[in-house]
Amino acid sequence: MTADRAGIPAKGVLRIEIDNRKHNTLEVDISTPEGYIIGRSDSKSSYIPDIDLAAFHALEKGVSRRHAALVRYQGQLHLLDLSSVNGTFLNGERLASEVPYPLSPGDAILLGNLNLLIIYPER
Repeated sequence: MTADRAGIPAKGVLRIEIDNRKHNTLEVDISTPEGYIIGRSDSKSSYIPDIDLAAFHALEKGVSRRHAALVRYQGQLHLLDLSSVNGTFLNGERLASEVPYPLSPGDAILLGNLNLLIIYPER
């Protein structure tokens, strides 16, 4: 990952577009100090991640229950792979597990085979 990318401050509202569909978006308030677990719920577990992608066919697309996390690190928003089975990719590069990677507006994230697009600031 290149260091010269414009990062996203860990404040405000982050929009995530799912599977390249503008009507499939989630909004996340990233001003809170906690991180957010991204994954999927299912009928075999009572676990529900903070950002639940089950409604977007996450199980069929290889998203783990606890796949990745959005975390605040050094005042910026970062993405962290949580040792997912099918991997987390940022702009085409597979992320090492448990390492924070800074996010920038327009970043493409792939969780298994589910595409996410980072939109910031809220428009």
